[in-house]
Amino acid sequence: MLLFAGTPFENPVSDEYTLVKNFFTDFFKGELADKVDVEGLQYIVSISAREAVEGEESKPSVHLRVYLIRTKRSGQKLPRVEVEEMGPRMNFRVGRVKEADESLLKEALRRAKTNVERPKKNISMNTVGDKIGRIHLGKQDLKELQTRKMKGLKRSRDIADSEDEKEDIISDEEPIKKPRKA
Repeated sequence: MLLFAGTPFENPVSDEYTLVKNFFTDFFKGELADKVDVEGLQYIVSISAREAVEGEESKPSVHLRVYLIRTKRSGQKLPRVEVEEMGPRMNFRVGRVKEADESLLKEALRRAKTNVERPKKNISMNTVGDKIGRIHLGKQDLKELQTRKMKGLKRSRDIADSEDEKEDIISDEEPIKKPRKA
């Protein structure tokens, strides 16, 4: 765990102490975790600074301490937590500060694109866990709709040939409308 204690680190305006906080956050940064196992916490890095007092010429010193966290049994549901200093132990003051140009700082703070999968549009999950998707279609023309052709509806060639001969015999003068073959 990383702990910043003291009012100088809470200042919304960028100053020496916010730069110190950014530096140590980057220096001690580990892997991001969405869930934390309390029993897995073993170390705490504490960085503290007190508020400046009027009349002092120098800026308050920053104290860096590293502690070991131990959990012991207690008579209650929650364990008893003990903190033991283990080192390193440093006291230092903020000296010279040279802030980067605005464009360089913006470039340095830019994050690289990661391989995290972007959420897909129009796809969601319901409460059961099934995928649900939306499909957008244009207006359909039902005249051009292809219907299914079944073999049972077709006439066989033998029946069609005998009907053609009968129609020819009935009348040669009248034009006969023959059914279209698909």
